[in-house]
Amino acid sequence: MAVNYTLSSDRELYHYLSMPEHRERAFEEIYRRYGQRIYAYCRKILFNTQDAEDAFQSTFLKFLSSISPDREMTNLPAYLLTIARTTCMDMFAQRHEHAELVEDFHGRPDQTVEANEINELIEMALHLLPAQWREAVIMQLYANMSYEEIASAFGVPVTTVRNWLCRGRQRLREILQPYFEERHVEHPE
Repeated sequence: MAVNYTLSSDRELYHYLSMPEHRERAFEEIYRRYGQRIYAYCRKILFNTQDAEDAFQSTFLKFLSSISPDREMTNLPAYLLTIARTTCMDMFAQRHEHAELVEDFHGRPDQTVEANEINELIEMALHLLPAQWREAVIMQLYANMSYEEIASAFGVPVTTVRNWLCRGRQRLREILQPYFEERHVEHPE
């Protein structure tokens, strides 16, 4: 019987990963569903394209090596984000470097100089947040994760995530407010 991987649930896809005849196609579907989200998370956490690509690839390699037919997968995106989070934090610890604060936007003609400046300020403001707040904000804004998915990735209650996001957004407003008042620019919400 042919399997329609696109219509399979995450739980089914995870189960297929332990079956040699289904492994490649199941992985392709998981990658299609969550690859962009994982990469966006790595990119925003690490502030460096090469490091983000390394962490992204490492995340999926670790995921594949962790496959167990005995494991019941209840929340695949949160599991992947947990691996990505650990991988990104390990990269910080191994390299003893500070993340680059300024992203190279050259070669992207669709962005104006002011848009580049705003993006750089937001990146720097994010870096000033406490780590958990920053990661929660990035998970929500750039990886489009729900409160429940973020809570699962951190292993904390949803109410804690709501608190982190509320405080993180408020702190970002406080950090960025002088710039927007000076420039008479609308706040990005």
